Amino acid sequence: MNPMIGSLSIGKKLIPKHYGFEMKISRKYNSPNFEVRKGNLLPNKVIIHYTGMKSTKSAFQRLCSQQSKVSSHYLINRDGKIWQLVDEEMSSWHAGESSWLNEKNLNDSSIGVELCNPGHEFGYMNFSEKQMLSLEWLLKRIMDKYKISPESILGHSDVSPARKKDPGEKFKWERLAKKGLSIWPTEIEELPKVYDKQALIYKSLESIGYDVKNHVEESIIAFKRHFIPFALESFLLEGELKILTSVANYYNKIRRIS
Repeated sequence: MNPMIGSLSIGKKLIPKHYGFEMKISRKYNSPNFEVRKGNLLPNKVIIHYTGMKSTKSAFQRLCSQQSKVSSHYLINRDGKIWQLVDEEMSSWHAGESSWLNEKNLNDSSIGVELCNPGHEFGYMNFSEKQMLSLEWLLKRIMDKYKISPESILGHSDVSPARKKDPGEKFKWERLAKKGLSIWPTEIEELPKVYDKQALIYKSLESIGYDVKNHVEESIIAFKRHFIPFALESFLLEGELKILTSVANYYNKIRRIS
């Protein structure tokens, strides 16, 4: 057990306790924006978002408004409090127009988690420690329940690169990967001695899961938000291309194993 994480036993349930606050899920609010998962699919991926709203209150108003036609399964505020707004068995309206590994419209196959953060429009900020700890606990719970693998924990910008920036370049994907909750390359490999750069970029992004058929440049930026957050241009230097191909090879390796 992580020495920084204790636990509190209540009845037959074991509720982790992170830095002095208990992990609980509130059902105080419910969103009307959901539907039955088409084909009765079980979720096989989690998509992480930021709210892009000025406050938690405004996020609730939007996610629980019938007029907004958007929702998520979970909302986590900066103090680490978790609310469940839609039952996991239902499809919440969080991903919108989306694609991953040639699968379209991912609401029916995913669970959406919103993190309270003003986002790029209202003063994008780092995600708080309590918020990240709560997210990690929730991800572990969801992944164990539905047997979801780390390579299926995605950002909204990964699945909707032409429309979305969230959770953005300040989100710590490597931190999640160190806890088995996401993917991060374990080593950076050398490029082939001879290669076509554009073809290699296209093939690598496509094998990871990005919609390069419709959004090549946007997929490059989405990839960089996730794996190279300090350089968000739509071109790749040689060192960045090495990271891309290494990530692609790592995804392919993990998928073969699983």
